[in-house]
Amino acid sequence: MILVRPILTFVLNQFPTKKISDIFSYYDLDSTDFDSINKFLSCLVEKALMELQSSYCIEIGDDNCAIYPLTLGKISSYYYLNHNTVRMFCNELKAESSIPDLIEILSNATEYAQLPVRHNEDQINSDLAQKVPLKVNSHSFDSSHTKTNILLQAHFSQLQLPSTDYYTDTKSVLDQAIRVLQAMLDVSADQGWLITSLRVIQIIQMIVQGRWWHDSSLLQLPHITTYHTYCFRPQSGGAKKKGFPDIKAPVDSLPELMVVCDNKFEALSSMLDGEMTPNHINEVYDTLSKLPQIRVEVAVKGWWAGQSTEIHKPFNIHHKGGRRSDNDWVQVHADQEYVLQINMSRIKKAKRGDSKVCMSRFPKMKDEGWMIVVGDVEMKEVIALKRVGYNRGQTNIKLALTTPEKPGRVIYTLYLMSDSYLGLDQQYDLCLEVIPSDIEAQVNTELKDELEGLNFDDF
Repeated sequence: MILVRPILTFVLNQFPTKKISDIFSYYDLDSTDFDSINKFLSCLVEKALMELQSSYCIEIGDDNCAIYPLTLGKISSYYYLNHNTVRMFCNELKAESSIPDLIEILSNATEYAQLPVRHNEDQINSDLAQKVPLKVNSHSFDSSHTKTNILLQAHFSQLQLPSTDYYTDTKSVLDQAIRVLQAMLDVSADQGWLITSLRVIQIIQMIVQGRWWHDSSLLQLPHITTYHTYCFRPQSGGAKKKGFPDIKAPVDSLPELMVVCDNKFEALSSMLDGEMTPNHINEVYDTLSKLPQIRVEVAVKGWWAGQSTEIHKPFNIHHKGGRRSDNDWVQVHADQEYVLQINMSRIKKAKRGDSKVCMSRFPKMKDEGWMIVVGDVEMKEVIALKRVGYNRGQTNIKLALTTPEKPGRVIYTLYLMSDSYLGLDQQYDLCLEVIPSDIEAQVNTELKDELEGLNFDDF
């Protein structure tokens, strides 16, 4: 039972006496004495707790008094999501959910249950469903969730919508999509599902850029259409254009075009000359120049047997292919915690105010950001996940890394993924040679953790 007197006192102080009876009538209370209100509120709280428990958000203690928050409850609270949404994530997400599956799951979030489906819009939804690539339930065109799915696909396909209401509804869908997907990512990573987690990040990129994951990344540049991608090919026959870059193969991605046109406006201008106005070419070049180019260095820091201090060992992440030499394998003790140190440096330091993402389809301004995922590709498992904010110059990131229990060689993969752009992701192999555990190294690691947890200001 809960304490009703303080609650009732608070309510009585908040409303005029005349309205108090209306409040009680709204809840169909036959009596307004303390016992009746106490019973009513207790039942209300108990029902709410049972709902949260069935959504895997809380755990109720054996004494029916203690309440413990669970991971899904923390995720729901952090992202301000309805508990039914995270319950649905828990039930519907799989270890290898496809991108179409994830779009369907996103569309079924409770946050979209109130998206308006106006008079005759079920027919409009049916017509629009014929133009999008993924099939939707043909028996639910009057559903808010089906309409959400169609609007997301239309956004990725850059379709013209039938009315201003549909553009307003699309903005409403996109406004909530990022936080819902962030929660979906946390649920997937908590389960250790590498493939699903990487695909959720891809959908976040798709939401921001308004493109499908399989579209050419060049289409994110302003004014560039599928037709213009044919301009980025080697010249064949005839007199060579002045300034045309010496490329041997078609330029098919943003990173390739960024290299070809690095500080070379004439190279871009010569490829697009005659196909685009000078002003539009300038806009393409300005956007290309602002795109982030990130250099990555990775090391592992910790304790090793026979060492009196912590040391760090760098990884050779720039291996060009072929068989790895023994020097590429970094030795670590089994079943021990280390710190993965990741240095991200922007090759061209950005100017102040250049933190905003270059995009034309997302309704809000957004800062660049990154997601670092460490995974075991062979086991399809997420080892660590961390979000990183805008990187103007240089950023150092630390990730806790617990090594496998069994000695042997293992390769982890580090994924550096943009939260805004398609095609700018990077991945590197981290080659670990796991050697038998060492008591001294483990003790030093644990002692360091305990000392760092102490607040010496209290002494």
